Amino acid sequence: MPVCGKSTRAWKRKGRIMAGTLIVSLDFELFWGMLDCSTLEAYQDHVLGGRKAIPQLLELFETYHIHATWAAVGFLFAESYEELRRYFPEAELRPGYRNPALNPYAWFEKIGENEETAPCFYAPTLLRQIARTPGQEIGSHTFSHYYCREAGQTTEQFAADLEAAKAIARDHGYVVTSVILPRNQCEPEYTQVLRQSGFTAYRDEENDWIHEKIRFRPLLRALRLLDVYLPLTGQGGYVPKYESGIWNLTGSRMYKPIFQRLRWLEGLKMRRIKRQMRHAAENGLTFHLWWHPHNIGVHTQEHLAQLEDLFRYYAQLRDRYGMESRNMAEAAQTAIQKEEGERP
Repeated sequence: MPVCGKSTRAWKRKGRIMAGTLIVSLDFELFWGMLDCSTLEAYQDHVLGGRKAIPQLLELFETYHIHATWAAVGFLFAESYEELRRYFPEAELRPGYRNPALNPYAWFEKIGENEETAPCFYAPTLLRQIARTPGQEIGSHTFSHYYCREAGQTTEQFAADLEAAKAIARDHGYVVTSVILPRNQCEPEYTQVLRQSGFTAYRDEENDWIHEKIRFRPLLRALRLLDVYLPLTGQGGYVPKYESGIWNLTGSRMYKPIFQRLRWLEGLKMRRIKRQMRHAAENGLTFHLWWHPHNIGVHTQEHLAQLEDLFRYYAQLRDRYGMESRNMAEAAQTAIQKEEGERP
């Protein structure tokens, strides 16, 4: 997906100036995304703090009219383990990762039975609160926090996982059309499965030279960190792309939590994001900002203050350039309408 460097004002189609778009999405996974990265004891403060931050974040979204997609792991919807296990795929259709540390199903022997006893693993009350807030979309982060590029799993297992994710969401009253894949991992054959499963939009990983060309992991991590503060990869704005029957709403920038050892660079981080937002607003492009709730689970008030600063800046861009806030479902629907309006 190209990073567009068009004119200094919103780009035009058939004489019409197109407004820029801000998409916000959150990977709502609690501890399910950290199984192979940390122990629960070491990370539960982030997860529990993220839970507490969500109501405050929703208030900010409502105040600044920010529409967002909350891509939830399917396990979070369940009221209890007894309910949840009814949605489990058959054993042979669960992800067959070669790395056993990635297997989430083994964790049910270690955790509690419901949200009260295992708040790092279930979240039906939070999902209901999110859904009640104007402009918020409940999306999917797959059923079991599925990794599409890990050795041992198959497209058949992926399809079964998505079927379970759709089923538990549907039975709880949510129509799920947007999906965010864990670690933004996707391949062309998996995109086909997304379309066949009824999804209309997904968030692809950043499309820049660091992700495309750098394979040496230590260098990759160093460059990605530097890009948080300095414009190594450009502005990140784009026009949504329709591919394999589904809209690709690429992530432009992850809102990185405050890195304490480099907190003196936080001003550069915020300036970097704002410049990207303004570029999208001026040129009629899409800018997609994303993070995890647990990213703001510690030093929460500092993170919320930064996010509010970004939302105030969005309000300025809305008033000056007509920038619009959309969740992923709304962005996909708008893209469809634009395509239909341009057909002869």
